[in-house]
Amino acid sequence: MGQLRQSGKAGKPGRDSRAAGARIGMRGRTRGFSLWTLLVIVVFVIGVALPALRAIPSLTEYFSVKRAASYAKQRATNKREVVEYFDKQAVIDRIAAVKGEDLQIREDENGTIQSVDFSYRTEVPVYGPLSLLITYSGTQH
Repeated sequence: MGQLRQSGKAGKPGRDSRAAGARIGMRGRTRGFSLWTLLVIVVFVIGVALPALRAIPSLTEYFSVKRAASYAKQRATNKREVVEYFDKQAVIDRIAAVKGEDLQIREDENGTIQSVDFSYRTEVPVYGPLSLLITYSGTQH
């Protein structure tokens, strides 16, 4: 019986040769990433994601400054009060980049606050000697 199986396999060359041909044909159509492609993608993601992640605290501080300037403008009736309200809010939000005295406050001829402007720069270390210098500015009308 063992001899019949061996002779049976030898008699059907189509089945084994089709499987071998399919494997050879698939080699040319294999899809996926090569090691170099993966390395380039990892370097690109690190190069973009790392500075973005390092800049997040600076960006949240900017939005805190913007919110504090808006709060001070809405509550205050003169320049001195704008500075006081901003400084109080800066303590609550832990704002270190801008002080109330750094604000540019515009009044009309009646002494009503028209706008509160701010502008500052912050340096965000990325890695090693490389850092980002970001300039923030805003106006609250």
